Amino acid sequence: MLVIFFGILFLDYAFDSDIGLGILGLIIGLAGLWEFYCLVEKKDFTPFKLSGIVCGVIVFLGIWLSVYREGFGPVFHGIFVFIVLWLFGNQFYRQGINDAIKNVSITIFGIIYTFYFLSFVMLLRHMPKGFVVILLVLLITKGGDIGGYFFGSWLGKRKLTSISPKKTIEGAFFGLLSSVAIAIGLNSIPGMKILPLYIIIPFGLLLSAVGIFGDLIESVMKRDVAVKDSSGVIPAFGGILDVIDSLLLSIPVAYYFLVMIGY
Repeated sequence: MLVIFFGILFLDYAFDSDIGLGILGLIIGLAGLWEFYCLVEKKDFTPFKLSGIVCGVIVFLGIWLSVYREGFGPVFHGIFVFIVLWLFGNQFYRQGINDAIKNVSITIFGIIYTFYFLSFVMLLRHMPKGFVVILLVLLITKGGDIGGYFFGSWLGKRKLTSISPKKTIEGAFFGLLSSVAIAIGLNSIPGMKILPLYIIIPFGLLLSAVGIFGDLIESVMKRDVAVKDSSGVIPAFGGILDVIDSLLLSIPVAYYFLVMIGY
């Protein structure tokens, strides 16, 4: 998966394009949102799958377009008003008032949780050194996951939370250290430096901590519907959501962190 992702990024870099990244984001968003809707159906929700996916694609494309059209971003966020109107219209036409709040709310949450959060990768792409920024966010976040897993399996004794019994305090601690080490190491490579040392350290800590919460959020949803994985589409990993859960939060958080420090 990493080879495919880096290959797409390299092609975009070589051709000075964002088409590959955008298409990949749309595919991941489609798969992730479909998995989410299938999960919540196990709790007797009735999301508007087709409408939700169409609206999610529009959200992603709108954020993508906003990087080319100055001033389009703030206006585009109004699309959620039309999404609400469309979904309630669907509800009235198909089911009347039964479970209206529940069905519309879960449909919109799925759009936000997958497509909207993912769309921030397009904003990162068009920041200075956008390709480097994306690589750092990906490797810091997933590196923390991997570090936490290995050290937690080896040294972990105290449970971090009952939500995810296999996660330990020791694993989380070493996950944070792993992310910081990766952040400092990558930021020290010529051509990959984006931030001074005193900022890259809290950047690494923040992304790692947010990644842990992102993983726990998906664990809460899976435990709520009593399943181990979001799907079985990826052998040994589970589903798309199982792979990107930590990134769904770290990507937008990274964007706003960089905006707030004036990057």
